[in-house]
Amino acid sequence: MPLTSKFALQALQAFLFVVLAMVLGGCAITIERPANNATATSPARAVVTGNASFTGLRVTVNGTDFSSQMVASGSRRAQGDLSLPLGLHTITASARVSCWYCPGGSTQSSNTTSFVVVSGNTRVCARSGGVPVITIDPNWATVGQQPGRKMFGYELKNGNILLIIVDDAPGLLRTQMLVEVDLDPFNGVTKSKMIEAWGFCQTGSMVNAVTAGMAGGVGVGVVCSPLTPANNFRSGCTTPTPPMLINQATTSELWLRKQGTFRNWDYAEAIDQSIWQVFGGRRLRFIWVSGG
Repeated sequence: MPLTSKFALQALQAFLFVVLAMVLGGCAITIERPANNATATSPARAVVTGNASFTGLRVTVNGTDFSSQMVASGSRRAQGDLSLPLGLHTITASARVSCWYCPGGSTQSSNTTSFVVVSGNTRVCARSGGVPVITIDPNWATVGQQPGRKMFGYELKNGNILLIIVDDAPGLLRTQMLVEVDLDPFNGVTKSKMIEAWGFCQTGSMVNAVTAGMAGGVGVGVVCSPLTPANNFRSGCTTPTPPMLINQATTSELWLRKQGTFRNWDYAEAIDQSIWQVFGGRRLRFIWVSGG
């Protein structure tokens, strides 16, 4: 083989190796935990991994250096438990990663994710009265935390059906939430509904509440329009109050109430602190679509 052809082949092979390395992601580190947009409790476990060995790891959260709390377990992994306050945080990791095709045999790599620290309070409160207290499936968070309008169908233990509309709430912290309640008279829901915000185990005083009722009074028939996207799922027959702003520091539970035949108020169901993991930072509208 001519010398020039041999050099050309070697150059082509080297080029293909570099292209292959880039396609495979290059030599880099990744913040494995917490994943981007994840929720965590404090102390939050941070895990940094590399697809090659790395040195000089530096980890910061909101600009504060937490590198000393990271412990290496091998040349490609480090982890640590970071004590952080409730709320939104940004974590950045950077390190020097071994790289066989890079000048000097290494390259600088960094990775950044944002996550939210939520309350780790998972106590179970002993209550009497038989009102169901529900924990929301955390898998709902994969949808509930996505930008844009999302809708959930929700059946209470008493058989009532609710439509939960979740919307963006610009400027709201993940530890805040806007909550309102509505009802659908077109489907025969004529009695007032209420949602109360309480601290853990319904202790102390009620933090806040929102109510929706028929404009003409309880049991008065009013001609209504069906709930549709065109009317923003509002029938125009209810008298809503402005949404209540709640904070995780003071509200752990939402208690759903419905008015009875004699205008007495009964608790239908409660949702525990899991609501923050699923819907924190969002605007929620609970619409009773069946249940009198």
